[in-house]
Amino acid sequence: MMKLKTKINLFSTLLTLLIMATSFTSIFLVYKQFAFQTEYTQLQNRADELMSTISKVDTSIDISSFLRAYIPSNGALRIVDENDKQLIYMQATTTVERIPFTLEKGADYTISSWKDTPVISMNYPLLWPTGEIVTLELVEPLYGIAQNIALLKWILIAMALIAIVPIYLASSVLAGVIAKPIQQLTTTMQQNIKTNRYEQLPLKENKKDEIAEMTTTYNALMHRLEDNYMKQQQFVGNASHELKTPLTVIESYAKLLQRRGFQNEQVAYEALTAITKETANMQDMITQMLQLASVNETIEINLATTHIEPLLQEITATMQQAYAREVRIQGQNFILTTDAVKLKQLLFIFVDNARKYSEQPIIITMKPTKQIIIQDEGQGIPKKDLPHLFERFYRVDKARSRKTGGTGLGLAIAKELADLLNLDIEVNSTVGVGTTITISAKEVIIRE
Repeated sequence: MMKLKTKINLFSTLLTLLIMATSFTSIFLVYKQFAFQTEYTQLQNRADELMSTISKVDTSIDISSFLRAYIPSNGALRIVDENDKQLIYMQATTTVERIPFTLEKGADYTISSWKDTPVISMNYPLLWPTGEIVTLELVEPLYGIAQNIALLKWILIAMALIAIVPIYLASSVLAGVIAKPIQQLTTTMQQNIKTNRYEQLPLKENKKDEIAEMTTTYNALMHRLEDNYMKQQQFVGNASHELKTPLTVIESYAKLLQRRGFQNEQVAYEALTAITKETANMQDMITQMLQLASVNETIEINLATTHIEPLLQEITATMQQAYAREVRIQGQNFILTTDAVKLKQLLFIFVDNARKYSEQPIIITMKPTKQIIIQDEGQGIPKKDLPHLFERFYRVDKARSRKTGGTGLGLAIAKELADLLNLDIEVNSTVGVGTTITISAKEVIIRE
């Protein structure tokens, strides 16, 4: 299989030679046409001069002697009447053989070949001294032009042959310049595959061409892949660690049930209760893991005009029905252009968190500045934990989370949803006082 460098080299060389051949051919044809046109102009001037002079000639003089001065160099002339009958034929003394007259009707002049030499012929209406309209025909072999044309042809061919070497070398250099970053990219990718690493390509400063753009794109891809790989490793590690705890509890109670459960009904009830609870926790964790993966894969966002207050009322009704918790909605309704389903899921996560970690009523406030504020009077979050709230599997208090059924994934899902919906999340909390979550809509998705 031919390599890209070889393809570029051959293609650019052939293309350059084709352009050069086309240019040289055009030069050759233009020169040839210009030379013929120049000869025609000279014959035309000769005929004009003859026309001007013959009108003043006395009919008594020998017209043949007069016409001899107007014979083209190495050529001939003749006079024919209206019936194409030859009246006079005269030829230069330097030409021995009779030169054929080849004339095309309607053309200013005719180029023919005679003894491998181009010959130009033309005719011209002439007022004869007798008052008769005759035709003057002039013919001239173009020996000098033939030599110049042949010389030009060989010069152009020689230039083309001589230019092949530098053209090929220049094409080779160009192919190398183009192929080099591709080879570097291929080599780096092969090394990354072998070493399971994410090496990036060096990028020269102040370069903004296509090669630099390709390098930047590749480096961004490698950074993204490395980041996703690290997140995946972290996710797998965290998931394994988090699933290990309930499995250990289930295994311990199952063994206890196996040893003493058949003899002691209280032990059996305690073991089955613990197993059921831990199984439910595992099911919730797996569901949230799948949900988080689904959020990461989501691309399509169904934007629509959404009234916030009815959305909050749906969440409140669900919370009151499921947990008999009081949730108060206050403030003025506003409209967002957003995905209502995903926004409802996001809000429910924060409201459910407030429900888990506080006993007092939950307050949801709608602000005219397109903000939704969720307040609880729970235990609060220590300041050192605030920067880590949206990390996967992070728990402020593992004992408290285990008691309330938390998995450490809810807020991570909320952050992913917020990024998809172009929302900002701000958390303010004071230990022993409560927590305030402020969700702000950016201007790009707001519509009054």
